Amino acid sequence: MIAILQPLIHEHDAGIVSLAALLCGCGVWVTTELFNRVLISPPNRKARWLLRTSLIAGTTIWCTHSVTMLGYRPGVAVGFSFSLTALSLLIALAGSLCSLAIAGWRWNSIPVRLLGGAVMGLDITAVHYVGIMAYRVQGSMAWSVPCLVLSVVLAMALAAGAFLAGGEADRQIRHTAVMKALLMLAILSLHFTGMLALSITPSALVRHFSSPETLWALVLVTAGGAGAIVLSGLNIALLDDRSEREHKRLLHMIDDMPVAVMTVEPDTLCINYANATSRTLIRSIEHLLPVKAEDLIGTCIDIFHRHPEHQRHILASPSNLPHNARISLGNEILDLKISAINDNNGRYLGPMLTWALVTKEVEAENRILHLARYDSLTGLANRNTFHGLLDTRLHSASAELSVLFIDLDKFKLVNDTHGHRAGDTLLRETARRLQTLCDDHSQNECRVSICRLGGDEFVIMSESNDPAFNETLADTVIRSVEKPYRLGIDLNVRVSASVGIALCPQHGTDSGTLLSRADIALYAAKDAGKNAFRLFAESMEQNLQDRLRLEDELRKALITGENLFVFYQPIVNTRTDSITAREALMRWYSRELGWVSPTVFIPVAEQSGLIERLSQFVLHRACRDAMRWPDGARVAVNISAAQLGLGTLGDMIATTLESSGLPATRLEIEVTEAALVDDESRVMEELYQLRATGVHIALDDFGTGYSSLSHIHRFPFDKIKIDGSFVRDSTTRPDYAAMVRTIADIGHRLGVTTVAEGVETQAHLETIRAEGCQEMQGYVYARPAPEPHDRDTVDRLNAQAAKPAA
Repeated sequence: MIAILQPLIHEHDAGIVSLAALLCGCGVWVTTELFNRVLISPPNRKARWLLRTSLIAGTTIWCTHSVTMLGYRPGVAVGFSFSLTALSLLIALAGSLCSLAIAGWRWNSIPVRLLGGAVMGLDITAVHYVGIMAYRVQGSMAWSVPCLVLSVVLAMALAAGAFLAGGEADRQIRHTAVMKALLMLAILSLHFTGMLALSITPSALVRHFSSPETLWALVLVTAGGAGAIVLSGLNIALLDDRSEREHKRLLHMIDDMPVAVMTVEPDTLCINYANATSRTLIRSIEHLLPVKAEDLIGTCIDIFHRHPEHQRHILASPSNLPHNARISLGNEILDLKISAINDNNGRYLGPMLTWALVTKEVEAENRILHLARYDSLTGLANRNTFHGLLDTRLHSASAELSVLFIDLDKFKLVNDTHGHRAGDTLLRETARRLQTLCDDHSQNECRVSICRLGGDEFVIMSESNDPAFNETLADTVIRSVEKPYRLGIDLNVRVSASVGIALCPQHGTDSGTLLSRADIALYAAKDAGKNAFRLFAESMEQNLQDRLRLEDELRKALITGENLFVFYQPIVNTRTDSITAREALMRWYSRELGWVSPTVFIPVAEQSGLIERLSQFVLHRACRDAMRWPDGARVAVNISAAQLGLGTLGDMIATTLESSGLPATRLEIEVTEAALVDDESRVMEELYQLRATGVHIALDDFGTGYSSLSHIHRFPFDKIKIDGSFVRDSTTRPDYAAMVRTIADIGHRLGVTTVAEGVETQAHLETIRAEGCQEMQGYVYARPAPEPHDRDTVDRLNAQAAKPAA
């Protein structure tokens, strides 16, 4: 073997061959590094790197062959064919492009890599033998077919082995040193094995050939050009390496960012990078996208937009950036920001997308917006929304509408007695009833809307100013609200509603005036006994002013205690004419208003929340006065329905009895049937607790209102007071006399004392005695009168009130 190769070695210039080997090594190194970029680049950048790699590979093969041939010394004059030499260069470039394209197509496939390597071996072989054909010598050339075949097979095997050794990875070269060595060996070995197949016989024929100086010049020019190309490729590789390191460092930083970031190729708008956050978020919504998370790279960003043509227009020019958009994908919402990426020289490199799933944030924003516009408890429109709707409707060309102001009567009692949870349940159920009612009354031409202003106040806006329609609507509201409410397993309550109505344009043309006048009408409904509706009238404004004035005067009187008196009317035994008790009756003289009837100021006290303070005043004064009575009679004090059931009555009575020293057995509490209806279980519990302390309980005004016998049976009453209306007519109407007799008989059988109220004449007295009433109260015996220590003041005030106004 050495004997075969030794002549071949002596026929080559060692310096030139070494130079060719150096060029080959450098070229192979650069080729391998650049080809690695072909493999790892996104599809839209592969072609660019493939052309660069093919240029370096083809130049390396051709220059290695050309310089080696220039170093060949066959002992005869030599020359070269320019056209065939140029052809060999083209073959080198085209063959390199084909082989690298094949191998890069599916680098993870062994057959594909072997095919690409084999094509590279054929390319090396073709470049060599076409180059030999371009070689001109002073003599004749002959070929050894076995050696020629051997050179071809060896080149293909080494090149295929190089590509095979560089595999074992999907998108990157492994074992690059082995690949480089085999590829370099394939190029160099081909020359020497190919030259073994060539034999030259000198000839005496004289031709014009290149001089040695010309050959050296060709060596230098070829080597220099090849070196320049290889060095430029090397520079590209180094710059790309540095850029890749910077890119990886940047991507590493971006990868750790909590914001999803993607970069996009400016030409194709395909995604070429997505950080970890992007990939994670994509997995959470990939059921809404046409691609999977692992296939995201290389996908056009049109998948994120319902109108891709608009997005392409935005991305067509960096002058449109930055651009923000909110995109809906199914039930998910994305916030997208597109920014321009520029290099250090300001050159536009492409768009960068930062995006985030903001579905929960948007839902939170919508909830906040909903809370700003709607009541969180009932779901109805709130005050602000209602004012906006009302103003909008009032500003329309044909503003004909009405406002119904609704207030729940006795809601505070429910809330204070059973707690806020029960109160909230009642409000929600009321809102549901009213909403259903509004939906039922809405027509194509007349929409009915409702809102909750706050507390237990609701407002309905009807797009009709017809009084009859709105009065029917208000009556329906009252009927709906007065139905029982089930607030718990054992808790049923009743409330009522008062409604005030104002019409547009009859009663006002702006929202403030309409609501104010509906509110005034509401107060009129409450003054009428609640559970009623009233249509606004001009006179109501004066009535309201009078009511507010009365409330203010009463509040001042309760603070100072001035001109507040307790009168007493005896309750007498019908058989012995002895006084068994005295009923305490509140009286008030106002400097501004004179004597004010209890039927006027007590309802005002109930509606304004002053009733508890008023009851406390009466109770304290009555117990103190009773301690001075020598006959030891009981004192009877009326308790308002608004106070009973609050849970504070027992403590107030206990404190008053202790401070006054009055025994509990001398105190009698009078309640009306109305106080028993709203919350029977709670009221019954409170009455039983009071009776257990020795306090007497009386049912007042029996026969009016509900007149339920179950109340007499279930509640612990010591006394039943028959309403005066039955007593006054008992002398002329047998049926009324029969009612008095029946009640007295029921009381007797139940062991309950019966008291006849309103006994004004001797005939009345004889009748109630005959019917069996045990006690009586009325003018026939005595009118209500103040205690002796108040008589002088009362007489003076009476005289003052009797004087004509100046």
